[in-house]
Amino acid sequence: MNIYRWDLKRNMKSVLIWTIVLVAIQFMYVSIYPSFASETELLTRWMKIMPKAFVKLFNLEDIDFSNILNYLAMVSSIYITLVGSVFAVIVGARSVSREEIEKTVEFLLTRPVNRISVVLSKFSESISELIIFDVVVSLSSLMVLNIFKQSDFDTGKFWIFWLSQIILHIAIMSISFLVGSTLKRPENAFSLSLGIMFVLYILNVISKLTEKAEFLKYFTPFSYSDASAVIKSGLEQSFLYFYALLIPASLLLSLIVYSKKDILV
Repeated sequence: MNIYRWDLKRNMKSVLIWTIVLVAIQFMYVSIYPSFASETELLTRWMKIMPKAFVKLFNLEDIDFSNILNYLAMVSSIYITLVGSVFAVIVGARSVSREEIEKTVEFLLTRPVNRISVVLSKFSESISELIIFDVVVSLSSLMVLNIFKQSDFDTGKFWIFWLSQIILHIAIMSISFLVGSTLKRPENAFSLSLGIMFVLYILNVISKLTEKAEFLKYFTPFSYSDASAVIKSGLEQSFLYFYALLIPASLLLSLIVYSKKDILV
C-alpha cells in the first residue's frame, strides 16, 4: 500500500482550493499597487508621522515603495506568511490524526507497514502538499508582479523571499504534525496547532515593538522568515541553523511518540 500516493490523491482538492484562494488574494493586493506607487512622496511623509512602533513592526524604515518588492514585503505578512501558515497547520495537524478521526487507522495499521513508515510517508506527503502550494503561488506571484510593476525588480531577492516562506510553512507544518502525532484526542490537533501558530506569530510582533522583548524573536520561526527583513537584507546564518534544528527535531519526536502511542480503533 502506497500511503504517500493515497494521501496526496485525497488531499489534492484541499491543496487546489487553498492555492486558488491565495492566488486570488494575491492578485487583489498587488492590483492596487500602481495607485499605491503613484503616491510615493505622500506615503513617505505619512510614514514619518506614523507611530514608530507601527513602522518598525513592518520594517518600513527607509523603504522605497516605488519598488514593488518592498510593497510585497509589506502586504505579504498577511496573505503569504499568515494565510500560508494556516494552510500549513491544516496540512500538518490532519496528516496523522485524520486516520483516527475518520476511524480508518485500524485498516491502515493492518497493512504490511510499520508505524515509522506511516509517519515518514505522511510527513513526506505533507511536505509535497506545501511545495505544490508554494510553487504555484510563487509563480503566480512572479507573474502578477511583472504585470503591475512600475520598474524592474530583483528576481534573486524575490526567490530568496519565497524560499524563506516555503521553509517557514514546512516548519509550521512540522510543529502541527508533531501535535497531531502526540494528542490522544486527535480532533483537538487543529485547534491546538492553530493556537501555537498564532502565539509564535504574536511573539514575532511583540519582539519588534520593544527592545526589551527583542529576545523573543529567537524563539519563533516567523522572525527568521520575516518578509521585510529577508527582502531587505537576505537570509542570515541563524535562519539555516534554526530550521535545520526545528524541522528534523519535530519529525524525530513524531516518530518516537507515534511508534509508542496507544491508538484507539
